[in-house]
Amino acid sequence: MPSRPEAEAWIDAVREATDIVEVVGRWVVLRRKGRHWWGLCPFHREKTPSFSVDPDRQLFYCFGCHAGGTVFTFLSRMTGKSFWDVVQELAEAAGVPVPAQVGGGARAEGARRLRQVLEWAQEFFVEHRARHRHLVAEALAARGIGEAWADRFQLGYAPDGWDGLWQMLQRRGVSAAEAEAAGVVVRRQAGEGVYDRWRHRLMFPIRDAHGRLVGFGGRALRADQEPKYLNSPETALFHKGRVLFGLEVAKPAIGPGRPPLLVEGYFDVVACHAAGLSQAVATLGTSLTEYQARLLAKLGAEVDLLYDRDDAGRAAAARAFLVLSAAGLRVNRVDLPAGKDPDECRRVAGDAALVQAVANRRPFVAAALAELEGVGGIRERAERFQAIRPLVEAVPDPIERVGYLESAARVLHMDPSILTQGFEGAQGEKHTSGKNRHNMVRTKPVLPSVVSQLVATLIRHPEEVPRVLAELPEWQADPVWGRLLSSIAAGEAADPARWLDALPAAAQPWAAEALAWDGPDGGSQAVADYLRALRAEADFRRWQGLQERIRRGDETEDVLTEIRELAGRLQRHKVRRGGL
Repeated sequence: MPSRPEAEAWIDAVREATDIVEVVGRWVVLRRKGRHWWGLCPFHREKTPSFSVDPDRQLFYCFGCHAGGTVFTFLSRMTGKSFWDVVQELAEAAGVPVPAQVGGGARAEGARRLRQVLEWAQEFFVEHRARHRHLVAEALAARGIGEAWADRFQLGYAPDGWDGLWQMLQRRGVSAAEAEAAGVVVRRQAGEGVYDRWRHRLMFPIRDAHGRLVGFGGRALRADQEPKYLNSPETALFHKGRVLFGLEVAKPAIGPGRPPLLVEGYFDVVACHAAGLSQAVATLGTSLTEYQARLLAKLGAEVDLLYDRDDAGRAAAARAFLVLSAAGLRVNRVDLPAGKDPDECRRVAGDAALVQAVANRRPFVAAALAELEGVGGIRERAERFQAIRPLVEAVPDPIERVGYLESAARVLHMDPSILTQGFEGAQGEKHTSGKNRHNMVRTKPVLPSVVSQLVATLIRHPEEVPRVLAELPEWQADPVWGRLLSSIAAGEAADPARWLDALPAAAQPWAAEALAWDGPDGGSQAVADYLRALRAEADFRRWQGLQERIRRGDETEDVLTEIRELAGRLQRHKVRRGGL
């Protein structure tokens, strides 16, 4: 094992490089509310979600069963793997080097080898684009893409042969198994050997959110080539539902007032960037996934949606809206003045028209409701509203949702109360896409125990720990509570995730609940109140125990004397069962 400082530094690097929302989201359907994400707890049965994830502090906590911890804790509980195994697994996924002492040599080397194969393939494609510019020039010119933008996105060309790439990789010492694992060759069905996956195609390199090459998309250059787009297969590095094309280029341009612009295709991204809309990203020819929506949610609270204007594009946009709304994002719709997609709009109407269309974006549901204005009969308008209704239901903000219902009522000349039927209880309910659509998220504030509130206050005021230990000496004698409080006094809780991972397992639920509490800070006075409440609870439990002894016939003078003393203290505490 590495030394303790080296291990802590490595664990911290892995934690920072890992998105806890993404990891938890593999098992739990999560919905953002405020700064937390909520879902049904995977560790106990429940109908009302009480499981929360805090992406800022990289923690999770269930207010129902009190399970809590970091991303490592969660993955250990879900998979049964050891702490070190899950840290190593996440390190490899995030591209954080695994110390040899941990045993990461073989698996980490395998991932590095695949990335090297992809980089060599990329060099091959770029080199052949330079050699065969005449073969790709027409396709790029038809899209209004100059050489500068082709270079900016590192576009390449796969030559029209069966094994040019494979021969180059062989010369570099790459085996057929390695090339196949990287997804750049295909094994022959008849006979032995492999051949190049892409031939006579314009090649788009695909990178993950960290800018690492994970795969390719190949666009056909002949009309008779099928399919038109051919992506890398699913590999250890490439999962098309977990990548957004152009994200690594767009991230610097995304910020307040300039949310991500989600389009449908590779050429659309390049066209938008060439027009000055460098915040554009795209899915990889598939429907938007929850993972991709969470990638966008990490960049801000809003996203602009610009899909094709045909029926298929409008249907895809509606599906994307539901997924994006489920991730807590506000979604705007961009309507093009010309052309069926951003690429065609730019070529037909010019860059300025495309930029202005994005500037004129409208809230997605508001744009859909506005289309009801031009519909003739009341029956047709009502039918159209029923098609839009799921979009209204998915709007995260209840005030905004009510506003849309009132707008629809005005357009339809109906009483708003009629349209709101079925929306009762919608506040606090959140749309969830896919097979878990029935898992509607309702969240409500949960008051933690007095102990957890005390710990939460001590985290904010570690100077109060000696006072607590003086009044509760049994805590100091307890190995779990002693370690918990001493670590708070030492300031370790200032880094919540690292603190939780270092605590004994028995202490983690208390610490996690304390960290999850976001109540007011009462300072030293609150500590005094909590200590008084804990003493009152202890007296009440002792009084109950003595009463039970009397019911069993144990009416000794010592028991009666202690009951009288406790009764007096309870009166002073003004304790009643069920509260303090």
